Amino acid sequence: MPKRGTGSAPAAFSLASMPEMLAVMNSVSNGVLVVNSDGIITLFNTAAEAISGISRADVVGRMVEEVIPNTELMRVLETGVAELNQQQNIGKCIILTNRTPIIIDDKLAGAVAVFQDITEFTEVTNQLEDVKRLKSTLESVVENLQDAIVVVNKHGIIQLMNKAYGEFLNIDTSTVVGKHVRDVIPNTRMHLVVQEGKAEVTEIQKIQDHNCIVTRIPIIKDGEIVGAIGHLIFKDVKDLRTLAGRISKLESELAYYKEELCKAYGGKYTFDNIIGNSDKMKWLREIAAKAAKGTSTVLILGESGTGKELFAHAVHNASRRGEGPFIKVNCAALPENLLEAELFGYEEGAFTGARKGGKPGKFELANGGTIFLDEIGEMTLAMQVKLLRVLQERELERLGGTKTTELDIRVIAATNRDLETMIEENRFRQDLYYRLNIFTLNIPPLRERLEDIPLLCKILLKKISSQVEHQVEGVTPEAMALLLQYNWPGNVRELENILERTVNLMDDATHIKPKHLPTMIKKGSKGGEPQVIEESPNDLADIKEDAEKQAILRALTASGGNKSKAAKMLGIHRSGFYQKLQKYNISTTS
Repeated sequence: MPKRGTGSAPAAFSLASMPEMLAVMNSVSNGVLVVNSDGIITLFNTAAEAISGISRADVVGRMVEEVIPNTELMRVLETGVAELNQQQNIGKCIILTNRTPIIIDDKLAGAVAVFQDITEFTEVTNQLEDVKRLKSTLESVVENLQDAIVVVNKHGIIQLMNKAYGEFLNIDTSTVVGKHVRDVIPNTRMHLVVQEGKAEVTEIQKIQDHNCIVTRIPIIKDGEIVGAIGHLIFKDVKDLRTLAGRISKLESELAYYKEELCKAYGGKYTFDNIIGNSDKMKWLREIAAKAAKGTSTVLILGESGTGKELFAHAVHNASRRGEGPFIKVNCAALPENLLEAELFGYEEGAFTGARKGGKPGKFELANGGTIFLDEIGEMTLAMQVKLLRVLQERELERLGGTKTTELDIRVIAATNRDLETMIEENRFRQDLYYRLNIFTLNIPPLRERLEDIPLLCKILLKKISSQVEHQVEGVTPEAMALLLQYNWPGNVRELENILERTVNLMDDATHIKPKHLPTMIKKGSKGGEPQVIEESPNDLADIKEDAEKQAILRALTASGGNKSKAAKMLGIHRSGFYQKLQKYNISTTS
């Protein structure tokens, strides 16, 4: 190893004082850095300044380690061994450098580093490596696909064919790359797709003994067709038929489960199920249909048995939420603590006995649909406050929870209570009443729409007869007269119960007669003392005539004096009705 020079620097280090040599050093594109045997910088050319961003005036005469802390030139001075093609960072630049000792008269007089900026080159190299890795990944993906894939260039030459296509053709895919696609795949149109630039989707192609379903798509880059990709979707049409069968089965199962879900959480009835041709019912159906078109809260008022739930179902099904859930809650059926958990849900550990994992409330289940709060007049004042907040904010928190759930629901409430009287008695919150009373449907009791009883009997008897062995076709005029004079405190529900009881107790009669009806119907009247009708062999004819007369009078009253409607209600021909009017000396101006 040469010895380090001592004393004054050799003559070779007068390069910086030679204008010609300095001009040469400054004209080269590589950076040049020279140090003497003590590691002091004696030359720093223009390219070195540009690459490092350091001025020559700031470095010449200073120790190299002070200027470039990570330099290895001092190691070259110590070992006298050149270090070639070394990568190093200077500031934000990445350089490739050769460090070489300077030997003069067999003495180590210094060292020189010649370097160039390879930052951009390194970035390009890294990008190239990324592209190679991506290409390798894509090739692996294509190769392992179960679908058969082939790729050709713009001349129709195969560039890639995956394993699945090779197995289908029973060939080695490594032998087909570079061949024209026509020489490998029978009846192919890949080369034509490249020429015409038009995709061919789900076309039938005969390959060997199979009628295949294929797709051919041109590959376009910068507006130019550079190739095409072929995809063997189905290796035989039989596979398509099998798949179609499976899809059809899945669609049937989906329809079945959707139907079952609608049965469990959907509305069952529509406006067609609401029976009645009286003016009151016609008007009420029209108002309810208008209410269904909006999203406002609906309050349904009416006595027990008038059909409040029926209207709630119909409004839901006629609304744009008809496909969503219809969740029913009977506010009178649960105590306050259970009702709160039922309505708002709870988190795990919210209270003793809380279900593991928690439980969603009825409001959450109704999201996207309708919640029906039946018997809302039975709700306590404390629960009314909590319900009011949900209706105002359209959001809730489960019991024991902190997460807020936004609600997209429509509220329909129903009660047989007089809410305005309850407000005066401080048993119902006025602000909740105003929140509910946006759209009100007041269902009339059956005694106020007696003209609907014949039609109700017809529909209900048809329903009841389908559930029992005994078939009953209708009601005699005498029996209808008794039904028309009864007060019906239980409304339509009571009428259905009486008809069902009557049909079950009848023998072989096809029509309900007075003798089939329960005693309370035969004794009942619309007002005053009950009229007891006792049937005996002596006065049976008189009783029948009296009942028939009363039936005619009731029908005329219910129809507003309209003889056609009255005759239809009683189920008799108009001419026969006029004869009975004359028989009983009943006069009418209608």
